[in-house]
Amino acid sequence: MASAHRLRIPPKEPHRGQGMEDDASGPDETGRPALVSFDEMPGWFRLDNNQWVLHGYRPLSGSLRASFRSWWYLHNETVNIYSHLIPAIVLLPGEWYILQYLASKYSRITSTDIITFSFFILTAIICYTFSALYHTLMNHSYEVNYFYHRLDMLGIGIFIVGDIILGVHIIFRCETTLRNIYWSMIGVFGVSTIIANTYPKLQSYEYRSIRTLAFVATGMSAAVPLIHGLNMFGLDLMNKKAFTYTMVAKVGCLLPGTGLYIIRFPENWWPGKFDMCSSHSFMHILVVCATIIQMIGYLEAFDYTYSNITCPAS
Repeated sequence: MASAHRLRIPPKEPHRGQGMEDDASGPDETGRPALVSFDEMPGWFRLDNNQWVLHGYRPLSGSLRASFRSWWYLHNETVNIYSHLIPAIVLLPGEWYILQYLASKYSRITSTDIITFSFFILTAIICYTFSALYHTLMNHSYEVNYFYHRLDMLGIGIFIVGDIILGVHIIFRCETTLRNIYWSMIGVFGVSTIIANTYPKLQSYEYRSIRTLAFVATGMSAAVPLIHGLNMFGLDLMNKKAFTYTMVAKVGCLLPGTGLYIIRFPENWWPGKFDMCSSHSFMHILVVCATIIQMIGYLEAFDYTYSNITCPAS
């Protein structure tokens, strides 16, 4: 994520002493590259990263193998990598298990139910995988950093869409016209956000807040079907359709996480004290918490739906 002007014309390869693994810092006695400070990283990297995280940077590797080896030692991207790598790995078999559970428990389950829940979990896996890859490979080179950063943004946009699509389906499961209208709406928001966060000309620092707010706006677009659902069904029934879980996930986890990221708290108050776990790491953790909370809510909503609601024949 950016914290200063993004350079979008690839610079020349850094010279020795400008953050390459084979510079004067060299590997330590364990064979790992010595970690460097923010000021020792090349200019394009400094302009593209958090100036309040002072130490713990991996030098530029220029090697996929070297970047992936960093999974095995501690640096300032370790929490960012594992906070999303572990959930991605867990969700791979988890998706199969959940879908088998739903299919075996509910005889009236429909293909739309299966597809929307599958899509929700799949988009979470994509988001977490792209994120882990970006934070792993961001020290490879400028070109690789830039490519995987855009992939990371793509994953976030896809996950937001997947989440809201399932939520809308649960609220308006029997009101298919309303459901399809809201699906179209979130599709437009999602595509717009993906473009805003992957189009090269919009990646400079002055657009950073706009890009972040685009994600927030897309996420908050879910408020429209939620309010509509409250008006149509009332609070008691909406709570049985995961409303409370949605509020806790979005307002209790995602908004604080985004806020910490935007203001760079706590590292901008205490530079150097949160190098290994900064605002970006806290945001990652809160995103995973939101996913878990939301998934529990959706599963409970499915249970209520199949026990108490029968859609009229169309």
